[in-house]
Amino acid sequence: MAGIKRQPAGSTGSQKFSDPRKMRGQGKKQLPAPTHVGHFVMIVIMTICKKILLADTAVKIGVYLIGVMAGSILADVVALQRSYFSDSQNIFNQFFVKLGWGWTLTSLSVFTGMTSFVYTLGKWPQVKLHFLRLGLATFWWYAVTSVFNYVESVVGICTEPTYPTRFSCNKAGQSWLGFDISGHVFLLIHNLLTISEEVKFFKDWSKLENILEEENLASQKDVKESDIRTTKQAYKELTPYIKINVMILAALTVLWEFMLIISTIYRFHTLSQKVSAAFIAVGCWFISYRMVIPSNCGIVHSGSSPLRFTKCN
Repeated sequence: MAGIKRQPAGSTGSQKFSDPRKMRGQGKKQLPAPTHVGHFVMIVIMTICKKILLADTAVKIGVYLIGVMAGSILADVVALQRSYFSDSQNIFNQFFVKLGWGWTLTSLSVFTGMTSFVYTLGKWPQVKLHFLRLGLATFWWYAVTSVFNYVESVVGICTEPTYPTRFSCNKAGQSWLGFDISGHVFLLIHNLLTISEEVKFFKDWSKLENILEEENLASQKDVKESDIRTTKQAYKELTPYIKINVMILAALTVLWEFMLIISTIYRFHTLSQKVSAAFIAVGCWFISYRMVIPSNCGIVHSGSSPLRFTKCN
């Protein structure tokens, strides 16, 4: 009939339906590449490390204070059986706890140096500012332990009254009876709280990588393109070493907490000596991280960066 146009052969079906062979690969998401075993193991390890390190500091303080008080009461009520750890000459006490601040300071110095170099865009003057926090923590370690030694030497008496000083008393083979505030309890809690504060921004470390990939980042954050390129390269090269450092800090945290339990439940010190040491350690943390650093005195928070990648500070 006139007015009716014939469609070309094969065109009707092609308009309504597509070739089934062409439809087979459509509508399916491409599967990600299989995860390498080593990469999977690293993910598991880092997850465990973050669980250990990134617990809220305030919660840790509550646990440590309650634990020291409860453990000290237990030590006074129940005479625990002697063990390897009850001997103050055990390797953990001699090699780790007595050198505890050295282990902690070394690990945190490496961690702070690498991470701050990345998030300060490689600006060494800014990197140096982040080390001031560790300088403040070192001041507390030296000053407080020195005060503890002074208090014990002044507030005490020798079992043989003819020796008026602790030095002469100990040299004569006698015992000095003084108020010996537990340096171990102070040191261990001081280490633990310092680590907790210094690493807390690490929970946003992967977020920093995403920020570095944003378009127009230089104009958004008011930084130079050359600084962005330097930071991307530093992030890529240093992150594997930073993760190893995080594992070391997590291992130290577990060790310090274990040794805190040992120092608390065995009768190395009295309840008052251990509890006072714990509160002094918390007091040093409070002055540093809740008073001095927030006061804009020149000491910056951990994670403080022009890229503003974390809300931990």
